[in-house]
Amino acid sequence: MIKVYLKNARIVDGTGAPAIENGLLVYVSAAEESGEQQGIVYVGKMDEAVLAQAGEKDRIIDLKNEYTLTPGLINTHVHLDLQMPGAGFRLDPLGPAFRALKAYRRAAEALECGVTTLRNVGGGDFFDVAIRKAVEIGMLNGPRIITCGWTLMAHGGHGSEDYGAIECTGPTEFTKEARKLLSKGVDWIKVGMTGGLEGAHEGLCDRQVTNEEIAAVIWPAHAAGKKVCAHLSDDATIYDAVTAGLDSVEHGYAMKENTCRLIAEKGKFYTPTLAVSSEDGVDYMLKHGFPKRNFEKSFTAKEGHRAAARFAHKHGVKVCVGTDMVPSDPVQRGCNATQLEMELLNEHAEFTPLETIKAATSVGAELCGVDHITGSLKRGYEADILAVRGKPDQDVKDMRNLQMVIKSGGIIWSTIPGHEARNYSVVGEGQIAEGGTYGNW
Repeated sequence: MIKVYLKNARIVDGTGAPAIENGLLVYVSAAEESGEQQGIVYVGKMDEAVLAQAGEKDRIIDLKNEYTLTPGLINTHVHLDLQMPGAGFRLDPLGPAFRALKAYRRAAEALECGVTTLRNVGGGDFFDVAIRKAVEIGMLNGPRIITCGWTLMAHGGHGSEDYGAIECTGPTEFTKEARKLLSKGVDWIKVGMTGGLEGAHEGLCDRQVTNEEIAAVIWPAHAAGKKVCAHLSDDATIYDAVTAGLDSVEHGYAMKENTCRLIAEKGKFYTPTLAVSSEDGVDYMLKHGFPKRNFEKSFTAKEGHRAAARFAHKHGVKVCVGTDMVPSDPVQRGCNATQLEMELLNEHAEFTPLETIKAATSVGAELCGVDHITGSLKRGYEADILAVRGKPDQDVKDMRNLQMVIKSGGIIWSTIPGHEARNYSVVGEGQIAEGGTYGNW
């Protein structure tokens, strides 16, 4: 086997522990993995005895204490087939085949910007299940995909005019459709429970799904060993849903402190998606032609949204990083959407840079059920590794200085002097997989 030695590195392992200064990380190259030993084989302080074990074929990369290693990022709220603004009337302008291709391109872009795992929270035709399978069997390279399939919602509810929605009324219909999703192998089930920023004829906090209806989804999902997440705005609805056993709250625009306390007590998860109500989010909507009502709702939601994230932090809720945008989407402040969400948690929700990295790595891995293989830099884990110039555990904006992406032991790209590489791309020579929803395709 060929090992790669990343020496003289700062290491932020994703668990929230302080950085290891002058560290060493050793992993098995994906090109030469064997059944005997895979992934990360050493992580810790520089150890000359470990370094001395390097063979002739092994590769040593000296990071000269100028770079910080972190786990690959995990974005827990993504819509890979995002169409903006939506076509409405449940129209399908893409078709199943092109939707899958478009979603894969965006998944590839996510990997390009350091997202090695993502959860796709809803979309039609099970394109996410197909991409997950293609990546798992090695047919295509890409990030690890956690799937939801179609989104369940009330008749006429939030997102019901978008392609990718299944409308239900009453517990029986919700249970029936949940069982159908489970039969297709989804990892999670997503339910739209309240109004949101987009709907023309709904309030932000309108309750649309009853307690009995969400319970009718939760029980078959849990019986099958799967989890349920929900689009949620209204505090009372969130409280009731978490009481009923909901596993993950998405958005939580108007969530209050007592509800955050409940989420923490029950050990559930929260993905705020602060990006969508931020100034950068409003600029994003403007550039994509959203109607005025979306901006107005966003401005109305912003302060309560940020307060909800602060309450969650205060009470120790397991908060994850999710964007509700394509992970690679460029935003006004000069970074991508995933980096934006991390910066917003730091700026407006009282997360330290180190806590922000933990939210974007090990906490996200726990939510996705992959914390036994990724989300942390530990011996025996998959080598999902980023190299960043600077100290992102002290200034989270340094996450913008991404210099190397490694997924499952394979270097995707590197601009580290003397070790430049581009071993994977879905585009032509000299091109970069980027652009998000701004691509001309």
